[in-house]
Amino acid sequence: MHIALDRTLILLIEHKDVMYRLIDYMDLHQRKDVPTEVFFNCIKDKIISVKAKNEADRLNEALALDNLVKTGVISENNKSRGIVAFQPAIVEIFRLFDKERIRGLKKAEFENIRVQLENVFEQHQTLTFDDDNIQFQEQKNHLFDLLRQINSQVQNNSAHLQHEADRLSKHLDYDSALLSLHESKQHQEMLVQVKNIYDREIIPMLEFLNEKEYSKTKPPLTLIDNIGKLYAIRGYEDDSYYIGQYKLSILSHYKMVEKIKQTLQRYLHQEREHRLTYNAIEQAYLNLLNLAQKTFTENLKDKYIFKAIDPQEIYYQGLKSHSSGQDALIEWQDRNHAVYFDEYLINKQAKQRSDTSAPITTFAEKNTAHDPHNAIKRKIKMIVDNSNISSPIDDLYLVIHDLLEEELGQEYHLKYVLYGVSCFKQKHGRRLKLQISFERPQRQIRHNSYVLEYNKREFSA
Repeated sequence: MHIALDRTLILLIEHKDVMYRLIDYMDLHQRKDVPTEVFFNCIKDKIISVKAKNEADRLNEALALDNLVKTGVISENNKSRGIVAFQPAIVEIFRLFDKERIRGLKKAEFENIRVQLENVFEQHQTLTFDDDNIQFQEQKNHLFDLLRQINSQVQNNSAHLQHEADRLSKHLDYDSALLSLHESKQHQEMLVQVKNIYDREIIPMLEFLNEKEYSKTKPPLTLIDNIGKLYAIRGYEDDSYYIGQYKLSILSHYKMVEKIKQTLQRYLHQEREHRLTYNAIEQAYLNLLNLAQKTFTENLKDKYIFKAIDPQEIYYQGLKSHSSGQDALIEWQDRNHAVYFDEYLINKQAKQRSDTSAPITTFAEKNTAHDPHNAIKRKIKMIVDNSNISSPIDDLYLVIHDLLEEELGQEYHLKYVLYGVSCFKQKHGRRLKLQISFERPQRQIRHNSYVLEYNKREFSA
């Protein structure tokens, strides 16, 4: 049953979580398509979650792969690679529904915009500005389409950066001076995200919006300004005015991005100050340890708190990773540290006694002559090699299953099919042509309460 594009899109919008899940998968793995298995699993989970049977049947028909291909929602269904790709315009629509899923522009994308503007400027320099000139009208329409697209991209990117800055600020702004080790690790990961956004998104966008940026190539806003001047010189003042308005609209995002930059810089400077502070504390501790070791005497043996230990194993070894979420403050508890330190040494010595070397056994030392597993594998290979299986073969898995079941009898297990197919491919794979059929549901072979699900393999000469 074929369902129209408008009804299919309405259903997808009503059940946005399906597209959100697929978009999150693409963003996580940095790709523009999804594996067919992932697509089917998302649709299957959604249909199962719908309690009303009529609604479930409706979704099953609308979100079927064939229907999405016919309506144009899916632009590519590559069976050989096992992937599907959605129309980019439809994916961008669902990104607009949720700010978290709006993609930020990277340096390569800003450079692509600059190259497009440069090409448009060069084309306009060679044009004859005349309303009767068809080439001029086409270039003019292309210019305004490009300016609208750039303005929309910059606006969406600004909203994306603002959302990311708010999200990171919510996690990085804290009231307490001390964090647990787990919280400190999360804090450090957030700071890594701040640096990535700052380097890969904030700086390229500021360079894009800066007309005075020194570069061998012309800045994008300068190119827009030059195109507007061409229209003004040739007597198209209205068009020149609208081009200038697009430039001002794009440039209006500079202050907001600059503010976001300053916010993220504050976290980066704070992290650097904490790191330097705790590096100084750790160095002071090591210097104090060195001075204490110089005053060591036999009378203080096993009682002196600064007993010599490896600097890599001191209690402050985790100070650098923990420092990202703390102030320069050490709180000493009311306890006898010498007792706890002695207990630490006892545990360490017990661990050293238990760390004894174990004999190493290599694969070459194993006796494989009487291994029943290898014996059955040799038997399967002999059966397959001596079989009279000839092309064309409609279903290789089923043919190998029937052959091994007949020859092995009680010794046969369903898992032997996979090894039998491998043996057949090794012997005949080069002279026979293999074709894999992806079907839903997959084919099944049942044997002794076991089930093997597989995609059908066809062989032909």
